[in-house]
Amino acid sequence: MPRWPLYDEPLPKCKGPKLHPFQDRTAVIDFVRLISDQGPSDTSEGGHAHVFEVSILSKTYALKMFKFYDDEDDRAALIGEERDLIPVEILRAHRDPFFNECRAYGRLVEKNLNGKVAVRCYGYVTVPAEWEEELRRKFEVDNWNRPHSEYAKAPTRRQPFRAILKDLVTKDVPFTEKVVRKMLKDLKRIRGVGVYPMDIVARNYRGGLLLDFSAALTEPHYLFVIKPRWRVRVYKRDDLISWQSLVKDEGVDTWERAVPNVEYCKKLRSRNSKNKGAGK
Repeated sequence: MPRWPLYDEPLPKCKGPKLHPFQDRTAVIDFVRLISDQGPSDTSEGGHAHVFEVSILSKTYALKMFKFYDDEDDRAALIGEERDLIPVEILRAHRDPFFNECRAYGRLVEKNLNGKVAVRCYGYVTVPAEWEEELRRKFEVDNWNRPHSEYAKAPTRRQPFRAILKDLVTKDVPFTEKVVRKMLKDLKRIRGVGVYPMDIVARNYRGGLLLDFSAALTEPHYLFVIKPRWRVRVYKRDDLISWQSLVKDEGVDTWERAVPNVEYCKKLRSRNSKNKGAGK
């Protein structure tokens, strides 16, 4: 059973909200079972992490252990002078899925919304790299995107895993009209404090609460500064469009709307056109 390296600083180290470390981070952790990656169709957590049921001091949690982040694609997406405007430290702090979740939950904690509009978070922890082999042996998990150069080092000298502790939601609820209306109300409260989840899909809800912020854009965010206003508006409305798509896909009969019908239908036509084009 591992003990964690001690990290005492709120993360990430940039302007804006931060997440504090878990208060009992020196306690022993017991990995009980893998609760993500249950099959080839399981894409929960967006491929950014593996989630385990763990026990700490006789209490059960969900431990979301993040894969290692490679900033190559995000750096390549910066165009022209954007590369000069955005330091690599800010890029990583605003695009790394682990930091995305830290910033989103940091804001929810600031605004006293933690556990009210999303699954409760208890802070971040680190797990020693020595446990990579044990997790592979016990749960057949080995795709962590760890830089290949690190495997030339002794496990004790490799980067530790970064993880976030949350409530383990064992009881799910069906998507009824009452549930999806509450989901929309919660989503609007989340957006109202400057957090845009950017991945509103059925698999990211448990018990009617959002559980994934690994793709979230949280203000202040560099994309909201360097991109044209129309593009920022698109970013910020994506969640509302996605909520309506979720309701439609789940077959929920409700008059509740996140965006006007005209705008929603226009977005759907755009998505359908792209999907047809991709199939040719």
